[in-house]
Amino acid sequence: PLPPGVQPLGAGDPLRVGPFRLVGRLGSGGMGVVYAALDDADRRVAVKCAHRAYARDPEFRARFAREVAMVRRVRSTAVPAFVGADARAGVPWLVTEYVPGPTVAAAVRDHGTLDEADVAALALGVAEALVAIHAADVVHRDLKPGNVILTPDGPRVLDLGIARALADSGLTRTGGLVGTPGWIAPEQLRGTPATGRSDVFTWANLVVYAATGSGAFGAFGAGDTGTLARRVLHEPPDLDGVPGHLRPHLERALAKDPEERPASAELRDALAAAAADELPTSAGHG
Repeated sequence: PLPPGVQPLGAGDPLRVGPFRLVGRLGSGGMGVVYAALDDADRRVAVKCAHRAYARDPEFRARFAREVAMVRRVRSTAVPAFVGADARAGVPWLVTEYVPGPTVAAAVRDHGTLDEADVAALALGVAEALVAIHAADVVHRDLKPGNVILTPDGPRVLDLGIARALADSGLTRTGGLVGTPGWIAPEQLRGTPATGRSDVFTWANLVVYAATGSGAFGAFGAGDTGTLARRVLHEPPDLDGVPGHLRPHLERALAKDPEERPASAELRDALAAAAADELPTSAGHG
C-alpha cells in the first residue's frame, strides 16, 4: 500500500526517472509533477519532473538549472536534503529527500488547530528553515500551509521551486507577482520584489493559521483576491486565539513596512530565547 498522501501513478506517468523507480504521485504544480520514488537502495525520495511541454523551452531549462543550483545551496534539517538532478535530461528532474507527514493545511483541515506547544515548535522550526534559506541568498516567496510538512522531528519547508536567488537581479526585476492570494506580503502587492522580510511576513501568517485555522487577514482560500489584498495592505492582522507569548513576534513580523519586521535570524534567536526561558519552569515540575 502507498503511504498516506501518495496517489497511484497515472497512465501517462513514467516508471523511472534517471536511477529512480517511481511508486506514486505526491502532487503537481505550475512547473511540473512531484513523484514518490525509490533509489537503487530502496531509500525513499521525492522526484520533481518538469512538465514535458516546458522542456523544449531553453529559457525554462535555464530557470530549472538555476532552481537546481539554488536548492543545492540550502542546507538545513528543516528543509528536505538535495539528492540529485539533471537539468539536461529530456524531461529535467530534481530529487530531494522524501519527507512523510501531513502538511500544516492537511493537519488543520483533518484534526483542527495545533495546540500551543506544537504552534511554538512550528514557529521556531520554520524560522530555522528561513534562516538557512536566506543565508543561501534565496527568498522562498510562497511560504504557506500547503508548503510545510509536520514531522515528529519538526517542520520541513517544501517547494523552493518558485523561489528566486536574491543575486538573480534580472529575474527579480522582470518577474511577475509570485505567491498565493492572502499569503503575499504588502510590498509584493505594491509591485516591490520580495525579500527575506517578505518571507517573515508569511511566516507569521502561517503561525496564525496553525493556531486559529484562519490566516491573519481572513480564512485561507476564502474571499476574492481583491478583498484579501486590501486587508493585507490596509487592515491590522487578526491575532485572536494565538498563544500570548508569540503575539509580540507575530505583530512585528506582520508590520506593513518590511523595514519594521525582524530579519529571519533575529526572529529565530528571539523565539529560541523564549523557548529556553520556558525550560526551567517545565523542569521544576518533574
